[in-house]
Amino acid sequence: MDKIHCTIVTPEKIIANKEIDQVIAPGASGEFGILPNHMPFISMLDIGTIRLIYENVQDKYVIGGGYLEFDDNTANILCDEVFTKDNITKEEALKTITELESKLKEEKPNTKEYDEIYKDLTKYKDILDVLFEGEK
Repeated sequence: MDKIHCTIVTPEKIIANKEIDQVIAPGASGEFGILPNHMPFISMLDIGTIRLIYENVQDKYVIGGGYLEFDDNTANILCDEVFTKDNITKEEALKTITELESKLKEEKPNTKEYDEIYKDLTKYKDILDVLFEGEK
């Protein structure tokens, strides 16, 4: 069976570089999946979770947006920030959520500042839900 060579990259480093069976990503228009031999395309990515599926395993990465390029069974995912259990703790995520919720209360809705804080809050809630699901 054909595989997809997938690389997730930030400006600082390569986060993942592996052969997978499927990638599921948070597109700007909604979540989408890619299987081997999919037609070539490029998509903007929204805040959310990238899932790399292979050998009955599912690796999860929370991203703050980016781009995905797919061609010839190669998926290149470019992101400004990627969160894994290796670079954030549950305590850090909870502390950031508390700080962002407090800041959000101080801003007026429908302003640029409010929207930016809300996007960050969504990202950190995703980190908590995805990376630390089921943990107390």
